Amino acid sequence: MKKIVIFKNDRIGDLFTSIECINKIFNKHKTDKIYIYLSNLNYKFSFLFKDTINFKISSRLTILNKIQILFFFIFNKIEYVYILKPRNFFYILPLIFHRTKFYGLTIKSRNKQRPINFLKKFLHKSIEIDRSSVKKRRSTYDIQKDLIEYNGEEQNLLNTEYSTNDNFIFPVKYIYFHYKHNLFDKHLEWNLNTSIRFIEYLSSKFENFVFSSDFNNNYLNNFFENKYTTFDYSSKKRIDKKVKKIIFLRDIDGKDLLNTIKNSTKVIAPEGMASHIAYFLKKEQLALQHFSFYKKQDFNDQIISCKEWFPPKNFNFIVLKKNFDKSLLKLEKRL
Repeated sequence: MKKIVIFKNDRIGDLFTSIECINKIFNKHKTDKIYIYLSNLNYKFSFLFKDTINFKISSRLTILNKIQILFFFIFNKIEYVYILKPRNFFYILPLIFHRTKFYGLTIKSRNKQRPINFLKKFLHKSIEIDRSSVKKRRSTYDIQKDLIEYNGEEQNLLNTEYSTNDNFIFPVKYIYFHYKHNLFDKHLEWNLNTSIRFIEYLSSKFENFVFSSDFNNNYLNNFFENKYTTFDYSSKKRIDKKVKKIIFLRDIDGKDLLNTIKNSTKVIAPEGMASHIAYFLKKEQLALQHFSFYKKQDFNDQIISCKEWFPPKNFNFIVLKKNFDKSLLKLEKRL
């Protein structure tokens, strides 16, 4: 039994862009022992990988993480390594462990290249994600799959038959919305009242409206809990309010989040974790964006960037404005 290592210690959305690639690795190494290095964030979705040994490390790699990885390689004969998170430290490993075959994603942008050309020479195979191009780019999903040398028939070897431990009863038909603090509060600079108007406008367009947030601030979570019917995933309790069609899912994560998106009819969310999960689950979605445009080329660059992440299948996106009324006018045409 050969030993295989996958490095994928980044954000949740990034993990889901690599899911098809990871599944292809599983198909190539069906009888081998696979170790996956995941970040604290995407480790919550490690249940998708059955029959693997999963390690939790920092996204930025601490000194201790690097020492642990080095010792693991020293005391284990690793046959293949797949670098799906381009960190400079990972590209140094082929210099030390010559007998291991390293496959790595590399990044080229207008300002930098990772890794430097010298280190790329020690990879058995590399695939470059070229973000310096101003023309249409291939989807990152497809580029990653090209890294794996396997042409056989592919089966779904991900664990999609997982069970959840909540007792939340989903509405018969609902859209799922994710409130992302970084977009609404920081980039758009909307106050909480404006955000509430946005939530209630969206909910008026659908039969049922289920939403969650990435708030770490308990004050804001408490605000939503006091205003809307809430299911708290920490306490497994439901708190009903007068308006039953809007449901706030508090402290939802991992299996429960995946299950909620899986059961929805449509996803409306800022580009990131929820939109990438929706793409993986083949859910119709509208991704919410905000960019600062100074010239026409800025807009073209962003369209190219969006299509790099999402081939145009079940994906659509809209650029929100700081002006709330202008954002609603744009939404009217897309909902």
